[in-house]
Amino acid sequence: MDALGRFNIHWEMLAAQLVNFLVVAFVIWRFLLRPVMATMKSRREKIAQGLADADAARTSLAAASAEREKVLQQASADAYRLLENARDEAERLRAASLERAGRDADRLIAEARAVMELERRDMERAIRGLSLELSGRILESAMEGLFSDDEKARIVARGMQRIAQAGSR
Repeated sequence: MDALGRFNIHWEMLAAQLVNFLVVAFVIWRFLLRPVMATMKSRREKIAQGLADADAARTSLAAASAEREKVLQQASADAYRLLENARDEAERLRAASLERAGRDADRLIAEARAVMELERRDMERAIRGLSLELSGRILESAMEGLFSDDEKARIVARGMQRIAQAGSR
C-alpha cells in the first residue's frame, strides 16, 4: 500500500470513481447501448430481409422473363401454324373455285353448243321451207303457159313432194 501512497492515490476516491464508472457504464449500456444495438440488429435484419427479397424478386423476374419468352415463342408458333392453315385453306378454296369455274364453263359451253345445234336445225327447217316455197313458185312460173291449171297443180304437188323427200334425207 505504500507504493500507492507514494503516487498519492486515495482508496476512498478510487472506490468512489470505480463505483461512478460502473454506474455510468451500466446506465450507458442499459439506456443507450442496448437500444442502439437493438436498433442496429433490427436494421441488419431489415437489410438482410431486403437483400433476400431482392434476390427473390430477381429470381422471380428471371422466371417471369423465361415464362414470357416461352409464351411468346408459343404464340409465335401458334400464329405461324394459323397462318399456314389459312394459306392451305385459301389454296384449297382457290382450287375448288377453279374446279367449279371449269365445270361451270364446260356446262355453259355444252349448253351453248346445244342451243346452237337447235338454232341450226331451226334454220335448216326454215331454209327448207323457203326453198320449197321458192321451188314451187319457180315451177309454177316455168309452167305458166305450158299446162292447164289442173295439170300445173298436179305437177307442182308432185315436184314439191320430191323436193320434200330429197330435203328430208
